[in-house]
Order: sequence, then C-alpha cells, then structure tokens
Amino acid sequence: MQNNIQQLREEFKAKVARLNDYLWGAGLKDPVTRIQQISFLFFLKMMEEQDIAMEKEEKLTGHKHKSIFTGKNEKFRWSRWREKTGQTLYKFVRDEVFPFIEDLHNGHTNIRQIFHGAKLLIPDEVTLKRTIEIIDTIEFSRLDTDIKGDLYESLLASIESAGELGQFLTPRHIIRAIIEMVNPKIGETIFDPACGSAGFLITVYEWLKYKNSDKKNIEDRDGRSIGYGDKLNKEQWEFLTTKTFHGYDVDPEMVRLALMNLILHGIEGAHVRRKDTVAGAEDEEDLRRFDVVLTNPPFAGKVDKERIKPTLPVKSNKTQVLFLGYVINSLKPGGRAGIILPEGSLFGTNKDDKDIRRFLLENAKLEAVVSMPAGVFQPYAGVKTSFLIFKRKPTPKLDEKEQVWFFDMKGDGSSLSAAKKFGPQYKNDISKLLELWDKDKSVAKPYSWFTKVSDIVENDYILSANTYSPYNGEEEVNHREPKEILKEIETDEKKLGSALGAVKKML
Repeated sequence: MQNNIQQLREEFKAKVARLNDYLWGAGLKDPVTRIQQISFLFFLKMMEEQDIAMEKEEKLTGHKHKSIFTGKNEKFRWSRWREKTGQTLYKFVRDEVFPFIEDLHNGHTNIRQIFHGAKLLIPDEVTLKRTIEIIDTIEFSRLDTDIKGDLYESLLASIESAGELGQFLTPRHIIRAIIEMVNPKIGETIFDPACGSAGFLITVYEWLKYKNSDKKNIEDRDGRSIGYGDKLNKEQWEFLTTKTFHGYDVDPEMVRLALMNLILHGIEGAHVRRKDTVAGAEDEEDLRRFDVVLTNPPFAGKVDKERIKPTLPVKSNKTQVLFLGYVINSLKPGGRAGIILPEGSLFGTNKDDKDIRRFLLENAKLEAVVSMPAGVFQPYAGVKTSFLIFKRKPTPKLDEKEQVWFFDMKGDGSSLSAAKKFGPQYKNDISKLLELWDKDKSVAKPYSWFTKVSDIVENDYILSANTYSPYNGEEEVNHREPKEILKEIETDEKKLGSALGAVKKML
C-alpha cells in the first residue's frame, strides 16, 4: 500500500514538472502565471470527478446531490469538451468554461473566488491541447488530499528551486520551528496577514493533524512526521477545515494561489481574501482578534503615511513596523504570535523603530527572540533576519522585571549561500532551539541567554541578539578527532604518491 502511494506521488511530481517545463517552453515565463494556468485546469477536471463521486454517494446514502452540470450545463463537463481541438477548443475554454465556473451559484465559495476574473493565458490552441492531454492522465479521484497537497507543494517547490518565486515562499523548516514554539491547538483561530501561498496556514494544518494522531498512524515523509488527525471528532474536523484558517494578501494572484493550495490540502473553508493589511480604508475585519498569528511580512515595501490605517499603533513608511503593530493588535488577550522580521528593525535608531519595540514590550510578553544567520533566505535574499515569539497581555503594562530569551542560531542545516544546499555537513541549530524551548533554557551556553526587560529599555528597546550576548568574543571551536585527521593525511599521501608515479611514467 505504502509503495503504491509513493508511486502515485512520484508520478504526480513528474507530470507537474513536465507541465511546468512545457508551459515555460511555450512562452509562459512568469512562474505565477504558469502555476495559475495549471491550477485552473486541475480544478476543472477535479470538479467533474467530485460531481461523479457525489452522484455515487447519493445512490448509496440517499443524500440529495444537485449536480452543477445538469441540463444545459452538461457541455461544461471536462469529459465533454476535452476532446475538442484547435480554435474550437481554445475559444470554448476561454469564452465559455471560465465564465461558467466564475458564475456558479451553488458551487464552492472559494472555487468561485479562485476563478473570479480568471483568464485563459495559455498562448495557443496546440499548447492548450497538449496541457489538457497531460492533465487528463491524472485521476484526482484516486488521490487523497494529502497527495494532492504534495502535488501542489511540488509545483511551488519547482518554481522555488528555480529562484523565481522566492519572495513568496518562507523556508518550510523555519515555518515548522516557529509553529512548534507557538504550539497552536485545535479550536483556536489562526491568522496570517501576509499569507502569500499559505505556507504558514498549511503547515499549521499539518501540525494540528500530527498532534491529534495516534502514534501508530504517524509516518515519516521527506523528514517530516505526518499524521492524519484520526483522534479528532466530527465537530473538531468541522472547525479545523472551515473556521480555523484566515489570511490576507494584497496581491489578488497570490490569493488565488493560496486558495488553490489550501483546497488541495483539504482545507475547503479557509477564509482568505485580497486585502491591503496595513494601508487604505479600515473595515470591521481589521478589528477582529485571533488566538494565533503567524506571518513573514514583506520587508522592502514602503507605505505613504496618508494611507496608513488609523488604528495602527505606530505610523511609519516601513511595512515591517506597520505589520508588527497590526499583528499585536490582531491578538486576543493571551493570544500568541510568531513573526519574522529583518534584523535592522530590531536595532534601528529611527523613532518609529523604537516606538514599535516599546509598544511590543508594553502590550505583549516577549518570550523569545531567535536570531537567524544571513543566508537563511538564500538564494533569493541574503538579509539577516530574526523571528519573535510573544503573547498578548490582558492589559498594557511595561514590566521591567520580565526576561526575554535570546537564541543565536548559527546555522539552519543549509549552506547559507546563493548555491543553496542542505545536508548533515552544515551546522543546524534548529533541533537545539526546540530542545531548549521545551526544557531548561538557563543551561544553554553558547546558544542562548536571558536578558531583563530593564536592560532592553536602557538600550533604546533594541532587540538585536548581538547587543546582549554574554558570549561575544568567544569563538566556538569544533576540534575534529585526531584519528580522523590522520586518516585524511594518509589518504592525501596515497593520492600524491599515485600522482607522482603517473608523472614519472610520462617522463
């Protein structure tokens, strides 16, 4: 059984890679456009497969099912129009199929949102026909949501590895570390105000299923522990898939990607919408409070002060300052957050940088500052970043007796270079971070230390780890075993002897 699942997964990934390469070669150079066009066609095929499955279920259970393809809509079934060719096919998909899906009134709300304003951008009828032929060989009904989710993640990963979509993707191992520290629970609402392709939301979903699975049903997949949530009851599943996840993104195309990703992972009722989180008119959603907020907001953006939302605590033209204020305001009392920030905002001397750090310490208990090495976001950006873990206070109060835990991450298991590679040969402090987070943090040299809030206040509220490290100037030296060094010398001597022998023969 496991071999069959693995085979399906590999077949899926191979077909996704073919589609991606094929559309790139046909002129769709923009990665987001390629993902969208593939995804639109995925959903068109899946909708008929789902309709057929529900018709079968009606016969078995008696539960009434109203098909979206009845009467005059029969012509919109994938199986009816996939055989068309040439301009007939192209015009039908462009001018009739896409508008039909967008206008559905009894379909899935998020499906309609995905297709809202969607356009067929595949350049010609030959390319469209070939793309349809490849997708037609995928039987989505044979695949559970877990494999469908893997499919979409592999599509995103293929773009990520090409260095084309890096601004939208937070490294998954960093996301998982933040989520483990924040520890979301079933029944809590989860919010990402800059959700991109929904990486944080989907990883929380996987975490919650894993935490609510019988140990015997947990499997290892690509170094991740995957669970199926078999301990969840019907009400908990309903809450998890329809009420838990919320997200905003300013880019409507990213909202499409996020919704597609969520649905393919089995999260059909996520509340993701296009919204400028920190600028423009405010509405009642800006006043909503959540149990958990997790995000990696944009660093480079600038906002005109005239457009900043009035309820934000600190007015700044830096998006990271605005987002940190928004995240703090978005938490319920006792709510927890994890946010990635550029290192500069943690020690910046500008008034807005200092004001937002003071607001944070007044309104939240800052539990951890994790300093990450420059290169974590390579090959897309070399900027040094940190992430903060904090909990919203019931009432604002600056308590100078509180202590903040700092952790200095020297490596994340990667090469930290533009030629990004992972492997056991690279330093990886993430396991130590998580180990100390759950245990006695006071015996953590040289990784971490506690700093009193009073010291932070005296230092202009600076939150950069390097400012308070008691280990500055100490070098961590990793000495290799003498036997290992000797063996290496002997090997090099043998190679040198062989090379000299070869040269002598030539002479």
